[in-house]
Amino acid sequence: MAVQTSYQETIRPAVAGQIANTEGAVLISRTVADAAGIGFGKVVQEAAADGSKDGQCTGDLDTADMDAFKFLGVTVRERSVRPETPSKFAQYESARIMRKGVIWVEVAAAVKAGEDVTVTLASGVLGTAAVTSGVVAIPNARWDSSTSGAGLAKLRLG
Repeated sequence: MAVQTSYQETIRPAVAGQIANTEGAVLISRTVADAAGIGFGKVVQEAAADGSKDGQCTGDLDTADMDAFKFLGVTVRERSVRPETPSKFAQYESARIMRKGVIWVEVAAAVKAGEDVTVTLASGVLGTAAVTSGVVAIPNARWDSSTSGAGLAKLRLG
C-alpha cells in the first residue's frame, strides 16, 4: 500500500467557482448548450435570445445579443459532474449558476475590493476594464477582495 510521504505546508484558499462564504445566495440552474461545456467560475448568459433554447445557458458571450441585461450569473463549482469532464459542466448537464452571493473567480489582472466588475465579451475575462465596445459592466457586482495580479478574487453579485 502506498504511503504519502510529502505534504504541502498550506492548502490553496479556493478554486474558481467555489462559493466564498455561507451568507445567503441565490442559485439557479440552466442546461448547458455549449458543445465544449462550461468551466466553473465562468460568466454565462441565456443561450438564445429568440427563445429557441429556453432554459439553456452559454459561456459564449461574444454575440450581438450579450449586454448587461442578458447576464445570468457565474457558474458554481459542482463535484457531481460527469467523470469524463471533472472541471466543467458538459453539454446538456444542469449548471448551477450564482445570481447573488460571493464566489471565487479567475482574474487576468489586478483588481481592488469595492471596484466595479466588467467582463470582456470576446474572452469572458473578468476584471475592471473600462466599459467600451466589447466590454460590459456586470450589474450590481463588485470585487470583494483585491489581487496584485492574475489569480483568484472574490466576486460579489447582487
